[in-house]
Amino acid sequence: MPMLSDQILEEIKMRTDIVDLISQRVPLKRAGGDFKACCPFHNEHTPSFIVSPSRRSFHCFGCGAQGDVFKFLMLSEGLTFPESVKALAERCGVEIELTHDPMAAKRKTLIKIHNEVAGFFQRCLSTIKEAAPARAYLEKRGLDAETIEKFRIGYAPIGNTVLPKWAEKNGFDINDIVEAGLLSPPRQGYKEDAYYNKFRGRLMFPICDHSGQVIAFSGRILTEDKHAPKYYNSPETSIFRKSRVLYGLCFAKKNITKNKNHEVLVCEGQIDVIRCHSYGFGTAVASQGTAFTEEHVALLKPYADSALLVFDGDSAGLKAATRTGRLFLAAGMPVRVAMLPPGEDPDSFLRSKGGEAFQKLLDNPMSLAAFQIKATRENSANPTSIDTLARITDELFETFAACSKEILRSYLLQESAELLGIPLAAMTSDFEAHMQDQEKRRIWQERLKNGDVISNQAISSQSESADNQAASLKKELEPTSAIEPTTSAVSQPKRRRFVESAALGIAEYLVKTSATSTEESEKAIDFIEKWVPLPILFDGPEKAIIEATLQDRKDRGNRLSQLEADGDENIRNLIEYLVCRKSPILASEQEPLEIIKDLISHLWIDYFTITRDNTDPSSTDGQNSRLLLSSAIRKLKSSTTWEQRAEILQPLL
Repeated sequence: MPMLSDQILEEIKMRTDIVDLISQRVPLKRAGGDFKACCPFHNEHTPSFIVSPSRRSFHCFGCGAQGDVFKFLMLSEGLTFPESVKALAERCGVEIELTHDPMAAKRKTLIKIHNEVAGFFQRCLSTIKEAAPARAYLEKRGLDAETIEKFRIGYAPIGNTVLPKWAEKNGFDINDIVEAGLLSPPRQGYKEDAYYNKFRGRLMFPICDHSGQVIAFSGRILTEDKHAPKYYNSPETSIFRKSRVLYGLCFAKKNITKNKNHEVLVCEGQIDVIRCHSYGFGTAVASQGTAFTEEHVALLKPYADSALLVFDGDSAGLKAATRTGRLFLAAGMPVRVAMLPPGEDPDSFLRSKGGEAFQKLLDNPMSLAAFQIKATRENSANPTSIDTLARITDELFETFAACSKEILRSYLLQESAELLGIPLAAMTSDFEAHMQDQEKRRIWQERLKNGDVISNQAISSQSESADNQAASLKKELEPTSAIEPTTSAVSQPKRRRFVESAALGIAEYLVKTSATSTEESEKAIDFIEKWVPLPILFDGPEKAIIEATLQDRKDRGNRLSQLEADGDENIRNLIEYLVCRKSPILASEQEPLEIIKDLISHLWIDYFTITRDNTDPSSTDGQNSRLLLSSAIRKLKSSTTWEQRAEILQPLL
């Protein structure tokens, strides 16, 4: 909808009788010049909801809900502001001039296709013999006919000609069916009509926008096929963006606005949402095949004042809850977490324990800070150790920093201090220090962005020549590998800036874990010691840091501290940067060791690539070495497991 003038909005409000509008949804009684009723937005027995015809507004003295005719429709019907304006304009006969949208017709066609094909899939599920496994699956999962109908669940027939015939029968262009992501076009060399049905044989879950229009699909496989994904989702199109869609929001928005707390229930998966709604928990939504984002939170803000997270009870669910909770706090929305037992999700919990048990769980949620404390302690080998306390406070400070409202932040700080048995003054002081570090990090990132942290000249001057690299490798890595680069005095090998280097990630992990020791970090560092021979690293800040931390580990020395205090300026700068910034490895949901394996693979690929590029091709030995190095690079890049990479690298150790 284009921007509308204040005059148009005022005309719509003037032509809309607010008493008539609200009385269609709430029984009003006259009270002097105003009208009153029990508030439709929270439970109450004494009327505190006042409608003023003279001011053309409403106000509830109980829950604080207030606004004009547009706001009332937004709260009561779950509409966005443009939708409420459009609805009232049509109601009172005000014409709204719309600007030309060249893509409007195409989007309208795609939406029509999705809605009609959803109906086709529904009919297939209920009528065709082929869909028997789909019906059996739904019965096994305990989804009744009412729920199946509500969420428009269907079945996509197996044949590749089914959808083309359906399109022809219903007057749709086959190219629009392809653009909708339902069919793949014929491949080169195949017949012109050899389309491929992407969702063939799958149970179909329509994905709707907030107004209930089908804009995409998620198809679940019904057979055992290790080579096919369990769920296959529609590609993003002009009407479907994952970051702008929340599964179940079209049903949940009205329930959220009518909920006394205006609270949204956030789950992780589609089945979780469907199960919650089928048990009467109608405020549930979930992101669509992607992590929760700021855009998802923005979608909920018109309807919800707060959020209750109910994520899976596994380690990935715990991390996702923390990450998602911080997004709500950043938007100024209070967020709480209902902690499920390990191995449970809302779907399994409701099926095994029932709605009453689930309601008890929702009635006793924790703040995000309390949840982080509890979860970290339960997943720690020594919950009361100083190391665990350090990890907890580091995580909490990230959460406090994300919170945009000072009142919420103060509450979380005080609660955390009490739960940890730490004086509030000490907690506050350490958090302020954390915020100062964040500011340093911001400044560093800005300097890095502007390219003025470490000059390219300083970096390149620390690179060894190809001759020295080859000699160092041959001397240090015995027995000698079949891959021995033959080099001559050619140009200095070029290094990437350290911010792009795999060595930076390894150096950062070693710095971050140098003060604490866990079973996880010990395994990762053992792996680094075995698979990262120092000669494959170019001299520079990263190598100095890696060498110092590994040596400190062996003899319990303090070389890293010495470098930080008295080392080269570039090394000191890098250490400060690594200490200040948030580690991508430690913040990732993936296990640190798995990330480190990938980084080590990149280190070797870079080393082989630079050595090959600086090997003289004029001699037979040089040509052979370049071929061997190219082969090793190709094998490392195509390897999908560390075991495969280890077979290539083991001879070099």
